[in-house]
Amino acid sequence: MAFKNIFQTLILFGMGFLPSGAKAQDTCVFLFSIQQNAHFATADHLANTYLLHGFEVEKYDSTGRFVSRYSNNRFGIPVFLDASNPMKILVWYADFQTAVFLDRNMTELGRLNLAQAGFPAVRCLASAADGNIWAYDEASSYLLKLSTSGEKLIESQPLNLEFAQRFAPTSIRDDGGQAVFLTDPVQGVAVFDPFAQLDKILPFKGLTQFEVENGVVIFAEQDGIRTENWRGLFSKKTMLPVAALSEGTLFWISKKRVFVLSESGLMIYEF
Repeated sequence: MAFKNIFQTLILFGMGFLPSGAKAQDTCVFLFSIQQNAHFATADHLANTYLLHGFEVEKYDSTGRFVSRYSNNRFGIPVFLDASNPMKILVWYADFQTAVFLDRNMTELGRLNLAQAGFPAVRCLASAADGNIWAYDEASSYLLKLSTSGEKLIESQPLNLEFAQRFAPTSIRDDGGQAVFLTDPVQGVAVFDPFAQLDKILPFKGLTQFEVENGVVIFAEQDGIRTENWRGLFSKKTMLPVAALSEGTLFWISKKRVFVLSESGLMIYEF
């Protein structure tokens, strides 16, 4: 699926405007490095680091010390991990349309095969604040809230009726149960209320990966990290680490963390 390559994309462009009241630029601060390769990395609100490499899912504490790992080669390569709830971590195996749920010790809590549940064309998914999951079903063009057993709880209107061209999202984020954000790199970020009703479209285009926290959308653009209150109340830009600016370098942005892949491993910065 196309989703498999989403998080192997380096360049994430923003819309390019910065309100006149925007704060001055800050810079990222280097914290530590992990001597490991990765094809995706993220963090939870406790500053634990999670990385995916091959079939492995690894967890490191806030100092970079290895904690635990989960490995499963039956579902292919995991492509995404959502640690917004560190007690119930979601790992997405796109090729097999399977979500695996892990506890804080990286022990499997359960799994859900979306195809078997009746949703064979899920393009992307994420944890919901209430312990369920959000998923975008490409076949129906619905944003869905599903239970971890696959029961449909909430669905949006068909999004292909809301846009001039086919809606092709790459990432979903739940902002603490207050709103749900779904990004289409071409058309912008769609904002939904907790009942999956479309609220508005934010003109942040070119995004494949982003974060949302307390009403703030966080994403990368060219040489910086944009922090935008989605209601337009404030804006801030932080310069990316120099190590992330070289052409072809992979990096990922999470809550207050930037992960940059280098020849020696993964470098972790705070912003």
